[in-house]
Amino acid sequence: MPPLISVKGLCKSFGGLTAVVDVSFEIQAGEIIGLIGPNGAGKTTLFNCISGFTRPTSGRVEFAGRDITGWLPEEVCHLGLARTFQVVRTFPDMSVLDNVLIGAFARTVSRAEAERGAREVLELTGLASKAGLLGRNITIADKKRLELARALATHPRLLMLDEAMAGLNPAERQAAVELVRSIQAQGVTILMVEHVMQVIMPISKRVMVLNYGRKIAEGAPEIVAHDENVIAAYLGAKYRQQAPSLPGPAA
Repeated sequence: MPPLISVKGLCKSFGGLTAVVDVSFEIQAGEIIGLIGPNGAGKTTLFNCISGFTRPTSGRVEFAGRDITGWLPEEVCHLGLARTFQVVRTFPDMSVLDNVLIGAFARTVSRAEAERGAREVLELTGLASKAGLLGRNITIADKKRLELARALATHPRLLMLDEAMAGLNPAERQAAVELVRSIQAQGVTILMVEHVMQVIMPISKRVMVLNYGRKIAEGAPEIVAHDENVIAAYLGAKYRQQAPSLPGPAA
């Protein structure tokens, strides 16, 4: 079965700085794939190159059988690829519902149809009771959910989450994990960047690791957690002692 997305030899340079170096990977439909690495490793730049916010210097991105290298974000979105951002971008003076409607209008020009879809997404993400609140008046946890809801309203086949659980407390993170699993159960493929290992390792089928823009490891979470290069670059020696207790990879 052909992959949903295939990234081949992707590179991105900013003047004399190369932020992404010859990165290649494939994701099959229905998978949850984790992307980890130290700050400055190139994870967000890689997301930007895939989703159209930054044009790669070289390499190729194929999604749903089409070459989308250098496509604009709105073109990528209409094809079925949506993403969230590391820094939440809620529209503060718009209601929660209207924030999500922005995403829903990517698929329809009908207000009634868009609102039906938006309210369904609000139910899924646990925000239905807050539909009338302004974006500025909800908690950071709800703003994270709202950003995710807006992306979901575009009906993506691939959802890219950039640190969607950063800043959440343990209970909020657990609720977010359950939400991600619910989204996957609806047939959405997920690529997620996350620094909380207790979140990313159990939920991911495979984990990729970037360091200085290069992919230094890829595989099942329990294998990556014991990789000496990954431990040295990112996890640290302390993590080596904790890694054996990790659950197996997600199905």
